[in-house]
Amino acid sequence: MKKIVFTATLLLAAALSARAQDIITTKNGEDIQAKVLEVAPDVVKYKKFSNPDGPTFSLYKSEILMVRYENGDKDIFNETSPLIASGPVHEGMKYREYKDLYDPGFYVRQPGDPYSRGWAGVASFLIPGLGEAIDGEWVRAAQFFGVNVLLGVIQLADTATYRTNNTIRIETGTVGTIAGVTRFAVNIWSIFDAVRIAKVKNMYYQDLRSMHSSIDMRMEPYFACTPVSADGTLLPVAGVSMKLAF
Repeated sequence: MKKIVFTATLLLAAALSARAQDIITTKNGEDIQAKVLEVAPDVVKYKKFSNPDGPTFSLYKSEILMVRYENGDKDIFNETSPLIASGPVHEGMKYREYKDLYDPGFYVRQPGDPYSRGWAGVASFLIPGLGEAIDGEWVRAAQFFGVNVLLGVIQLADTATYRTNNTIRIETGTVGTIAGVTRFAVNIWSIFDAVRIAKVKNMYYQDLRSMHSSIDMRMEPYFACTPVSADGTLLPVAGVSMKLAF
């Protein structure tokens, strides 16, 4: 009898423990055991259930299918999420037109993002401007590459090589030193710029996908009876109706 009571107590405790947490179900099928802290207009903030004193995490509502709370309530996020941009955007915009509307610090990678931050950064590390070219910004790529070459020429022109007693000594003047330091700074700038462009462009395309997904088209069968004569004779008619909601 004691074993039965003990087992029942364990099962009850396990059931209560399972209900004492919120479950965030993402659109890719992942269940996150959490304690939801805030449901903001565009994100859900939470702490991991296994680490309630740990860091606070955030998920865009566009990534969440449903939140099941510990009291049994549910929030289902099947509506279109707000745009990430701080201003109006539309299809066909140039990078220069929307680059200031996005904060790359809020970028969250989503399936289907066309640009890779990692490859862009690595490319600009190898050749300044190459990352911008991969991102499709050829003018910026040419600017970074051209400045890098120009500073390299200045640095080389102010560098002298001396040979004394089978010893080679290389000396760089003040102008060459300044050009070398500036060239290094420009190269670092090119890396961060390429990564930023990739993030901002991905955020822009995420907004475009969100705008397109707000169009709901449905085709439904219908059946009706249509009068065909003055005496009220009805003729059954079947067909398909299309509903388009914006």
